Amino acid sequence: MKISFRFYLYALTSMIIWGSSFVFTKICLQNLDPVALIWLRLFISLFVLIPTVFLFYGDTFKFQWKDLKFMGLLAVFEPFLYFLGENFSLVYLSASLVSVIVATIPIFTTVFAVLIFREKLSVINALGIAVSICGTIFILLWDNAGFDIVNVRGVLLAFLAVFSATCYIMILKKLLHNYNPIALLTWQNIIGCVLFTPLFFGFSDLDAIRNSLFAVSGEEGVLLWTALLILSFFCSAAAFLFFANAIKIGGIARTNVFSNIVPIVTFILAAIAGQEYFSPVKFAAIFIVVGGLILAQKHQNRTVAK
Repeated sequence: MKISFRFYLYALTSMIIWGSSFVFTKICLQNLDPVALIWLRLFISLFVLIPTVFLFYGDTFKFQWKDLKFMGLLAVFEPFLYFLGENFSLVYLSASLVSVIVATIPIFTTVFAVLIFREKLSVINALGIAVSICGTIFILLWDNAGFDIVNVRGVLLAFLAVFSATCYIMILKKLLHNYNPIALLTWQNIIGCVLFTPLFFGFSDLDAIRNSLFAVSGEEGVLLWTALLILSFFCSAAAFLFFANAIKIGGIARTNVFSNIVPIVTFILAAIAGQEYFSPVKFAAIFIVVGGLILAQKHQNRTVAK
């Protein structure tokens, strides 16, 4: 099956944007707590999504009541559980480490496909999964400066994000058959914003948030607002649209291959931002993970999932 240039453009763009999101999240977490950051980026993203839907896709915004439970589950897994796992994990772990763990999502979608849909797993796929897991374990240890004790809480939270994203992708693929991607994303962010509202107003320090957003001046203030707006408009809106369109054109398996570049993008940008020290050993380990991910999906990519 011939895949159009648009598929590669959508898939690559979404992964590059998401690769940068870990770095910008780290910047925001210096001034905002994780729940406040999630709520703000979802809320701000709606200022773009809702007008866009009503101006250009108004006829696609309605959904059938039989799909209500799937819409709800979509938002529960992502953004709700995914962002809780990702943002809180970044409190305890480095941006590059979290991105490496999140990059294992294709492995879990493969395992789910084997267990739930009875798809066959080749020897090469199994080898790729093993290599990728070994590389991830090595980075987990190396990232803690000389094989010290790994922050288990951070790792578990990162894998909560992985599990949530895996379930999200399965549900998203089902809904994309009947709904426009931007309409799905808008509903997803609306429901997600509603789910986070009690947590935001119940547990976040609103005075501290107000001071962080409006009292911080100079370079620090510009950096905070720049990172927040990029996370809201690009990472919480544009990247999801590119990703959904890529899945619609090329399927889950083929699109997931591009997630292999996420940790590389994150590592490079984190090093540029001064959040990471460049380590040839760590960089090599990231490539081992990426190589394992490619092997894990090698034969799956010959057949585009519909």
